[in-house]
Amino acid sequence: MMEKPPAPATPLAMRMIRGLGRDLRDVAEGLHDTFGWLHRRPAHLWLRLLCLILMVALWSWLGRVLPRGFFATPGETLSALHDMLHDQRWEYPRAILETLRVYLGGMALAAIIGIPAGVLLGVVPLLGRALNPFVNALAATPLIALIPMIILFLGLGTQAKIVIVALGVVMPVIVNSYLGVRQTDPDLIEMARTYQLGWLRCLFRVLLPSAFPAIMAGLRLGATTGLVTSVIADFYTAMTGLGALLQVYGNSFRMDQYFVVVLTLAGIGILTTAVLSTAERLLTPPPLRRGLPSRSRDRT
Repeated sequence: MMEKPPAPATPLAMRMIRGLGRDLRDVAEGLHDTFGWLHRRPAHLWLRLLCLILMVALWSWLGRVLPRGFFATPGETLSALHDMLHDQRWEYPRAILETLRVYLGGMALAAIIGIPAGVLLGVVPLLGRALNPFVNALAATPLIALIPMIILFLGLGTQAKIVIVALGVVMPVIVNSYLGVRQTDPDLIEMARTYQLGWLRCLFRVLLPSAFPAIMAGLRLGATTGLVTSVIADFYTAMTGLGALLQVYGNSFRMDQYFVVVLTLAGIGILTTAVLSTAERLLTPPPLRRGLPSRSRDRT
């Protein structure tokens, strides 16, 4: 007995099959675009992600093998962060705001003093050679040795902390501003003289643009030292910032909360450096951006 041929598909079934095929093609195109986007990412981003994963894995392993109370796992640190954010006393958020106020205030004061001072020493070679030993002596002086004198004149409040942070930041700014001006291409200065540019126009159109990368490098170096100095200022003056929390949590071996504060300080440093790098890239004239890291070049 001969078998009957299969019944032809109904129009509804055909439409469902075609719709399923279109959906599969859309999914395949989406996956292709996604993996293509991932493939176009710079290699250093993947290396950075790998380093982060390894650091978290090492952190988690140390938290398991070390005695409890000496170290905290990532899970315990996240739980402590949740508790600190929901604490009704708001000690952690207030400490962040206080540290940011002192840190950014010290950075601003150091930039206001350090950039003009460094540029002046570079523009006037005689003055730079005369004051160079004194600048080096001040840079070599331990900041801790100056803290008692600062407290004597300004007390234990926020003003003293801002001055302490500014002293920790100002020396890299002065030195880099001075070197940036001194390393200006002599041909550019000669060209400015040929076109009979005035002293101020030569300063703002030749010297400062040429020294701008060095000045920003000094600010980035000062940003790292300034954050450390802000913690030191909390230890020696009024205990109101993240440095105070470090001391309290460290002395009581509350390591989960201690790690939250440490990671917060690291995040502030990373964010500040990223903002300064972005500002440098945006403020640098386009012809000079070839010497700066560029996202478009990293993709290629």
